[in-house]
Amino acid sequence: MGAECAAEQGNFWQFHDALFENWQGANQGHFRFAALQGFADDLGMDAAQFESCMISGRAFERVRAEHLDAESRGVNGTPTVLINGERVGGPYEAYQQAIDAALAATQ
Repeated sequence: MGAECAAEQGNFWQFHDALFENWQGANQGHFRFAALQGFADDLGMDAAQFESCMISGRAFERVRAEHLDAESRGVNGTPTVLINGERVGGPYEAYQQAIDAALAATQ
């Protein structure tokens, strides 16, 4: 949710990077509100706007909608790659073939 709230201020990728740069393992408290607010503060984001977004639940609803959409497409883990709605996996060549086919279909 923090990344969605950061996106409202144009800071999605910066927030994303801060999360990964500061990751110390599961169950270490990095997703507590105070920690997320700290990342937003470090990025110079508007603290009141970030807090409002987090508390309002609007970011939760976007994340939930994306999760339900992924489930409906059969996504059950990360990473999952979809090209034109079709799941692609395996060696590099499988991705290249799917990308080439998608590009050919647009011409």
